[in-house]
Amino acid sequence: MSTLPGGHTSGRVARRAHTAGMDGGGTTRELRATEIAYLAGGEWLAVRAGLIMLYRRGRLETDERGRINRTGPAPRDAEPLERALYNALLGWTGPKEITNRPRVREALAELRGALRGRRQVRPPWVRLCVPAALLAVPAWAVARLGAPPLVAMPVILAGVAAALWFVPRRTAAGVRRLQRLRAGERDLVEVVNAGPRAGANLSPERAGLAVALFGNAALLAVDPVLATRGGLIDGGRWTRESREQSTSYGQWTAEAMGHLGNETTN
Repeated sequence: MSTLPGGHTSGRVARRAHTAGMDGGGTTRELRATEIAYLAGGEWLAVRAGLIMLYRRGRLETDERGRINRTGPAPRDAEPLERALYNALLGWTGPKEITNRPRVREALAELRGALRGRRQVRPPWVRLCVPAALLAVPAWAVARLGAPPLVAMPVILAGVAAALWFVPRRTAAGVRRLQRLRAGERDLVEVVNAGPRAGANLSPERAGLAVALFGNAALLAVDPVLATRGGLIDGGRWTRESREQSTSYGQWTAEAMGHLGNETTN
């Protein structure tokens, strides 16, 4: 397990880990590293950013079976999702499995709601209903009015173009924010490009931001052992209890289940 970094990051640089510039409405608003991760890649990336921050605080350990567990006292300065992840870790668990724990689901819902309130991401109903309406209404209108093809086609194409605008999860403001962050974090780009362990001395906040912006490459740059052995890249090993009690993971072969049974007796 890794110890806490040397903390060489200056106060100005550390604050940048939480600041994402200007909102689309023109108001300065800070975003946490886990919020930036959700904006960039959704729930799984947000969870991995939170876990890497816990690890850098010395509150996370791994085993050789692709699982993680908490260690030490609860971190005081952690982000809300970090605290939820720490509290939800009550034994050795696969990293992706923890995403389904009630406390983590609540924290992710709050994080998602905050981003929607800042107009960084769209609600699911907007991504579904608005495109459907923009596709259906023009087609119905041209059919109803009996418009000639030269008129109908541009109208329908305009509806398709407008519908596609609302399909992405991120809004235009969210896309611009990520672009500004990635362009402004040149030091993190250099760390990620330098390869494994180049980010070993990043502070928790900077490590979380690196993962939020650059994903797996940043995980390997911060700690390749944690990224691979701890399952942060592929989701890790799920617990035997979850596999036996749920049918949502597909049919397990006798060989796989026998291997899991051997783990509990060793």
